[in-house]
Amino acid sequence: MRSPLPLTPGGLLLLATAAALLSLGAVRVDLAALFWGSGFFLVAVYCLAAGGLYRLALRRRRDAASGFLSVVLPPAGLWPGDEAEAFFSVRLPRAIPPGFLVRLTLPLRWHERRIDTVVARLAAGPNERAIRFTVGERGVFRSSEAVLEIRDALGFTLNRLPVALQESMTVFPPLAERGEIMRQMEEGEETAELTRSRRRSEELLEVRKYYPGDDVRRLNWKVFAHSNELFLRVGENTPPPESRILFVLDCTANPLVPQPLASRYLDGLVDACASAAAALLDRRVDILFCGPVGKGCRAYTAESRTELLAAFADAWWVEEGWMPELPGRPRLHAAVFSSPGSPGLERILTEARIRGWGMSLFLKGLPPAEERARRSVRDLLLLSAAGRKSGKTIAREREAAAFAEAMARDLALYRGAPWKVSHALAI
Repeated sequence: MRSPLPLTPGGLLLLATAAALLSLGAVRVDLAALFWGSGFFLVAVYCLAAGGLYRLALRRRRDAASGFLSVVLPPAGLWPGDEAEAFFSVRLPRAIPPGFLVRLTLPLRWHERRIDTVVARLAAGPNERAIRFTVGERGVFRSSEAVLEIRDALGFTLNRLPVALQESMTVFPPLAERGEIMRQMEEGEETAELTRSRRRSEELLEVRKYYPGDDVRRLNWKVFAHSNELFLRVGENTPPPESRILFVLDCTANPLVPQPLASRYLDGLVDACASAAAALLDRRVDILFCGPVGKGCRAYTAESRTELLAAFADAWWVEEGWMPELPGRPRLHAAVFSSPGSPGLERILTEARIRGWGMSLFLKGLPPAEERARRSVRDLLLLSAAGRKSGKTIAREREAAAFAEAMARDLALYRGAPWKVSHALAI
């Protein structure tokens, strides 16, 4: 049962020891027991009283001033492994009770992931400083409150004062080279036509002088180097006015994905889709993206690349009934990234086939299971036990076999003319 007083387990032990010594001293008339029991009791009373009064002073200061505490997280998106800084400002009372420490913590959460390293010890009076920490996995981490912790140096009491705020921090998925995926996509009918059109538009067929307001990306720098004047490349064809490549990220919760690997598996799926989409944007090819966050599909250009990565950063598993609102445009090529046996994959491909789109399907394989670093004592002592598979190992093998069977079944089912899937690939 949780104590109504802000006592830690050490504080409860201190009170119990004080009560036992006082009782023993009263029964046996033992002055030493009475002395030590009274001393422990007075220490506990001081910790409770000083911590409670200081928390009350902080709460009044918090309620009286709207800017009592401010925290600013990195405004730009981060990448896994980056070092970041959180800037905070808080004004504490001019004195802290002797023997007490005050600490600021900013818990950041996103689904099942947490960042608990944004912690700083505070001094009396105004505090302004930066907290350095390292970001780990991708996600859009949010915090609805910061917490001021008041504890005594011996760790007997802990008082917490929450301060409401709304801060968020985006960690992009790590991008990798996806040469094979891009090669497969560019062999599709729609994407090949779009690539050829853009290449023709970039050929130097005619030039004209540059006027303010023209697209600076079409400047001919070779002509400028010779004539010292700005000329614009004029192509035979211009790029299509709207995006014709659609990325669909199917994050429907899949029971075939083992639960211990679900988070890492989804990271790999998101990474594959984000890498391919970002590679097209880097080539100045506009795309459409439809994911589990928000409704409908949105167009992205090279200028909105950061917003696209933020959308990928916030992707997480969704319930079985999820279905993206696909656009009604004709002549699109859909690149669908999914998991084998996904409950939502057939619905997505059916909607795309009804619209007459060409499609490429990319199914993510399971990440390798982490091997056990050390054997148990029983495995080391009994050779027969060392060669015998454990129940967990057998379960993992069954899960992997079911996943591989679903992969083979989906690749055989969706590859071919009936579904208009030009490429079905395991990644």
